Amino acid sequence: MPKRNWADGATGNTPLNAARLNALETDLDAALTALAADPSLLFSGAVTRNGNGVPVSASVIWPDGVAGIYSGTASTAFPTAVDAYTVTRAVTPTKTYTQPAVTRDASGQISNRPPITVS
Repeated sequence: MPKRNWADGATGNTPLNAARLNALETDLDAALTALAADPSLLFSGAVTRNGNGVPVSASVIWPDGVAGIYSGTASTAFPTAVDAYTVTRAVTPTKTYTQPAVTRDASGQISNRPPITVS
């Protein structure tokens, strides 16, 4: 969701404070990005898995009821793991959270996780 530039004012006789509203949106963006870090928390309905049981696609529902789509890329070196994924948020304009490919050590543990990008 695009960040708004709030102005002080009153709506329904409730005073609005621009600084508080702007901070709230920053907090909301951070919370949504944190949820995107574990998209399985958002899965809703059927989850499509590859032959190794890795989730490769699913519908998602964000906590505020907004729908989206998860798409995962299975690891080639560790076929039971996901190395990268995207999860969308169907707002106008659509927001896409992308976890770029992670780096794994010899045992398959993540040794480097690039930050999630939002576009």
